[in-house]
Amino acid sequence: MFANEGRRGVDVITRLRRFARWLELRAVGLMPEYFDPAEGARAAFIIAVPLVLIAATGERGFGWIIFAAFWTCLADTGGPERTRRALLAGFVLLGTLTTFVASWLAGLSPEAALAAGPVLVVMTALLPIRWNASSLVATLLGVVAVVAVGYPRPAVEAAVLAGAFLCGSAWAFVIGILVWRTDRWLPTRQAVTAVYARLHDMASDLVHRRADKPHIGQTQHRRAVRGALERAHLRLARIQGDDAVGAVRLRKALLAADEVFHALLALEHLHPRLDRETKAMLEAIPPLLRASGGTLTSRGSEATEAAEVARQAEALRQRVAGRRGAAAAAMRAMAAALAVPNDRSPEAALAREQASADASRRILQAAIRSGTGVGIVTLVAHWFALGYPYWAAMAVVVVLSPVRRISWSRAIERMVGSVVGGILAQMLLTLVSSSPLLIGIIVAATAATIAVRSVNYTLFVVFLTLLFVLTMGVLNPGHGIASARMLDNILGSFAAITATVLVWPERPASTAALAGAALTANRAYLDAVLSGDPALIATTRRAAGIASTEAEIAFYAPDRILGAAPTEADIADLMAARRLAGEAAALWYDRRAASDSPETDDPAPSTSSARTGA
Repeated sequence: MFANEGRRGVDVITRLRRFARWLELRAVGLMPEYFDPAEGARAAFIIAVPLVLIAATGERGFGWIIFAAFWTCLADTGGPERTRRALLAGFVLLGTLTTFVASWLAGLSPEAALAAGPVLVVMTALLPIRWNASSLVATLLGVVAVVAVGYPRPAVEAAVLAGAFLCGSAWAFVIGILVWRTDRWLPTRQAVTAVYARLHDMASDLVHRRADKPHIGQTQHRRAVRGALERAHLRLARIQGDDAVGAVRLRKALLAADEVFHALLALEHLHPRLDRETKAMLEAIPPLLRASGGTLTSRGSEATEAAEVARQAEALRQRVAGRRGAAAAAMRAMAAALAVPNDRSPEAALAREQASADASRRILQAAIRSGTGVGIVTLVAHWFALGYPYWAAMAVVVVLSPVRRISWSRAIERMVGSVVGGILAQMLLTLVSSSPLLIGIIVAATAATIAVRSVNYTLFVVFLTLLFVLTMGVLNPGHGIASARMLDNILGSFAAITATVLVWPERPASTAALAGAALTANRAYLDAVLSGDPALIATTRRAAGIASTEAEIAFYAPDRILGAAPTEADIADLMAARRLAGEAAALWYDRRAASDSPETDDPAPSTSSARTGA
C-alpha cells in the first residue's frame, strides 16, 4: 500500500513538471523550486507589526506604511550583500521622493494629476539604463508613482504621505538587512537547483524511453533545461567576481550542470543505437542528478551530501570504465563533472549584466509604452469613474515588459489571478466580520504572496489581490473593492497588450526566420566541434541552445496570432536543428573517447557514424 502511495506521489510530481513544461513553452513560468517560506514568514512579520498598530490606534490614514513595507519586501531579491543593500536603500530613498512628487503634483490640478503618472512612470522605467540590476526597483517605483497619484495632496500633506512611505520602507529595510537575515544565496541556489531538477527529468525520460519517433514535443526537456540554465546564468552574473564560498560553489555547480546537459544531448542522440547493457547503465544517472541537486538544498550536511554524490559518480565511472565510444565518454564526463566540479571551463567567465545599446533601446521602448498605457488607462478609468483607477495604471506598469510575448503572458496571468483572488477576497469580506481574524488572514496572505512570487505569476497575483483587497477592506471599509480590483486589473492588462501592438510597434522575427536561425546556429555548433576549439564550442553551443529555444517558444507564445502560422518547413528546420545539436554533442564525446584509451569495445558508433547518424 505504501509503495503505491509513493508511486502516486511520484506520478503527481511528474504530471506537475510536465504541466510546467507545457506552460513554459507558452511563456508562462511554473517553478516549484522557487517556493520560499522563509522569505514569506519574514514579510508576514514586517507587515503584521504596522498593521496591528494601525488597527489598534485607529490611525488608518497611515496605511501607506503597510504598502511601503510590502513593496520593499518585493524589492529584496537576495544576492551579494553590497548590491542588495544598495538596491533596497535606493528604493527607500527614491520611493520616498517619488511618493511626495507624485502626490503633490496630483494635488495641483486634475490636469496635473493626469500627466504626473505617465511622466513619472517613464522616468522610473529608464532607471536601468544607468543602474544595472535595478529593473525590479524601477518597476516598483513606477507602481509607487501611479498609486501616489491616486492620493492627491497639497505639499505639506504630500510630505506626510512620503514620511509614511519612508517609515514603512525603512522598517522593512532594517528588519530585512539587519535583524531577520535570510540566506542571501537562496534565490541563486534555487535557480541552479531548478536546472538539476530539469536535468533529472530529462535523464529519467531517457531511461524510460520506449519509442524514438521524433516530433517537436520531444524537445520539451531541452527547452526546459536551456531556459533554466539561462535564468541561472542571469542570477550568477549578479555575483560575478564575488569569491565567497557560496558564490564559488554555485558557479561550479552550474558549470557541472552544463556539462551534464550536453552529455545527455549526446546520449539522447545515440539512444536508438545503444545496446541493452549500455541502456541499463543510464539508470544510474537520475539518482546521481537527484543527489547532486540535493547538495544545493542541504542544511548543515553538505559534506555528507557531497560524499554521496562522489560515491554515486564513482560507481557510474566504474561501470563505464574501459568501454569505448561516445556514450561511455559522455557518462564518464558526467561522472567527473558531478564528482569534482571545477570552474576552469571556457564558460566560467559569465557575462555581467549591463545595458547594451540594444538593451537600452528596449528599455526606452518599454518606458514609452508604459507611460502611454498609463496615460490612456488613467483617462478611461476617470471617464468611467472607476473606484480605484490607480490599480489599472499599476497593472500596466507591472505587466509591460521589453519582450512582447512576456507582456502578453503576464497580462493573461494577471487577469486570471485578479479574478480568482478578487472572488476569494469578496467571499472573505462577506463571511468574516472580525477585524482580528481579517488581520490574521492578511498576514497569512502576505506570507503566501512573497513565498510564491517566483513560483508562478498567476498564483502570485491571486494572493496579491487577496492581500490588497482585504487590507483596503480593513483600512477603508466599503463596498465593491474586490470587483473594482478585478475590473481595474482587466482594464490595465488589456491596455498593456494594446500598447505592445500600437505604441512603438516592433516587427519580431517570423517563425520561419527563427527556425532558420536555430538551424544556422546549430550548424555553427557542429562546425565548432569539428574544429576542436573548446572555447568556440562553448560559445556556439550556448548560442545554438538559445536560438532553438527562441524558435520553439515563438511557435506557441500567446502573441503568435500576430504573425504567420508555422509551416511544415519551419517545423522541419526545428527538427533538423535538434538533430544537429545531438549530432554535435555525440561527435564531441566520440572525439573525447578516442583519448580515453579503453580496454574493451563499446557498441556506440564511431566518429563517422555519429556525424551522419541523424
